[in-house]
Amino acid sequence: MSLSKQLLILLTLIFLIVFSVNFVMSMDNIRSYLQGESEVHVQDTATSLGLSLSPHMADENDPILRTMMNAIFDTGYYKEMRLLDVDDNELVRLTNPDEVKGVPSWLINILPIETVTATSEISTGWNIAGKLQVTSNPGYGYLKLYEQFKSTLKFSLLILLGAILLLLIVLRMTLRPLKAITEQADDISAGKFTVIEDLPWTKEVRSVAKSMNSMSSKIGKTIHHLNTRLDKLNDNLNRDPLTHLLNQQTFNVDVKQSLSIGEFGHVIYIKFDDLSAIVKNHGKQAVDELLQTFASQLEQLPFAHLRCYRWYGSEFAVLTTDSNIDDITLVAEQIQALANTIGQQYEHADLLHMGIVSFERSSEFERMIPALVEAYEQARLIEANAFYLKENTLSSMTEMSWKATIEQVIKTDAAVITFTNQAYNYSDTAKPTLVMREAFTEVRDANGDLLPIGTFFSMAEAFDLVETLDKHLVQKVLKLMSAETDPAPVTVNLSLTSIASLDFRQWLAREVIQSGISPALLAFSVTAYAAAKDLETFTNFSIFVRQLGAHSLLKRYSSDVIPVNLLKDLHIDYIRLARDLTTEIRSNTSKPDLLDIIQEIARLIEVRVLAEGVQDEEDFLWLQQAALFGISR
Repeated sequence: MSLSKQLLILLTLIFLIVFSVNFVMSMDNIRSYLQGESEVHVQDTATSLGLSLSPHMADENDPILRTMMNAIFDTGYYKEMRLLDVDDNELVRLTNPDEVKGVPSWLINILPIETVTATSEISTGWNIAGKLQVTSNPGYGYLKLYEQFKSTLKFSLLILLGAILLLLIVLRMTLRPLKAITEQADDISAGKFTVIEDLPWTKEVRSVAKSMNSMSSKIGKTIHHLNTRLDKLNDNLNRDPLTHLLNQQTFNVDVKQSLSIGEFGHVIYIKFDDLSAIVKNHGKQAVDELLQTFASQLEQLPFAHLRCYRWYGSEFAVLTTDSNIDDITLVAEQIQALANTIGQQYEHADLLHMGIVSFERSSEFERMIPALVEAYEQARLIEANAFYLKENTLSSMTEMSWKATIEQVIKTDAAVITFTNQAYNYSDTAKPTLVMREAFTEVRDANGDLLPIGTFFSMAEAFDLVETLDKHLVQKVLKLMSAETDPAPVTVNLSLTSIASLDFRQWLAREVIQSGISPALLAFSVTAYAAAKDLETFTNFSIFVRQLGAHSLLKRYSSDVIPVNLLKDLHIDYIRLARDLTTEIRSNTSKPDLLDIIQEIARLIEVRVLAEGVQDEEDFLWLQQAALFGISR
């Protein structure tokens, strides 16, 4: 119950108690007043009427006696009048019925008015001739009491309603700042560090608002500082320390992402053939300067869509999404001219060679490096600083073969789902808890050989089959979970195309409900790179998933793909770190700090962090000590 309702009920009860006590006392005072007034009135009537009857008491049968008594009795204020002679014999008796019309019986029972009898002696001369008894009629008292009761109750209720209305207005004005503070606290919990501009006028609430503003500002500045550090650490992690070009780890990620979204392009592999001769003639410092000069000029090539990398030692690469052969040839010729110029400076004509390979949606990443090395070896057979463009040999199947295979897999239910990457929470090292696992899909070709799953889904998207494929796989996952006696949480991978589809969302909601599986056991995931392409769609899907009672997850997460400060706006529950971030942690100066910052920010915005495929024992111990929510090995 809200504070405003509690205060309203409390103050209303207090008002009712005060009103009730006051009302009861008021009615009792009125009853007492009417009782006393009745006694005085009856006594006055008895005295005055007795004096009026005195001259006529000489003749007890005189009809004027009854006439005079009737004249007074007919006013209705009296219940009974009796005229007695000196021997107490009744001469005249007048009575009214006991019933009181127009007055409820409960009022008579609660506030009784006693009947009062007044007696007056009647004298004739110096002798007592009789006496007159007048008894009051409480009916008129009850009528006055009832009218007063209704009037008092009416105005009291109007005052009560007015007081409650005034109380509501005052409470709303007083408690409105508390609502703003509550919203601010919710914003802070969600990672939005807002400040209350319009401070409340109540001293105590104003003090709380100022404290909340101070806390919000400090946390916001801390997050900003952590994000700045994270950007620097992430940049250091992705770049070669000598040339500041992107490293091979980043190259692998970029190529895989290009393949996953079906981009076309080329990779130029560059290798210096004999740096040892330059070391011998000019020294090691000269080699470093040579590599730095080459890297600097490589980045300055006047071509769009080029990304330059240094792998290891003398190996470089250039990635471009330009599929035009003439453009790629021109790039290679520019690099060849650059090599000739640098070679002359160091008196080494035959400096490097280049192997060039094209890729497309159906290309398989595992075939790329061998193909590049093979093209490089072919270039060495041509001439100094030469390049060789190798025909596309990165695909094991034609596009039509891929389409036929995908359709066959869906039709024959040939995909195999296995639950892998079991992530455990090690907060209790004696008994780790299984907190997440992944539904992994395996697909084989007609020969029984495993197909690269990334290429499989990429080709399904190319042929508009990915939504149908996702529905098929989700049904298989739900069926497997239904067969388990004690199901554990499962990550279900989906494509961006599917989560953007309203039809798919409606279908997914029906399937989850009909499966009978607790939605809390399901975490629907999208790769961070795919989500980054359309954050709005992913955010809407995350909100939809929460409405189902399920969870959302970003897989292969790295802060250079989606900045940590944006996670708060995505409404996600989990992030699963890219494997490169959790590999060889201690041997890298940037990774420990980077992971600490990600974990700290995720804790602040209530996002759970998972690590997958941790093989090295030292890496595992470090992650365990960092208190990640789940680690798979």
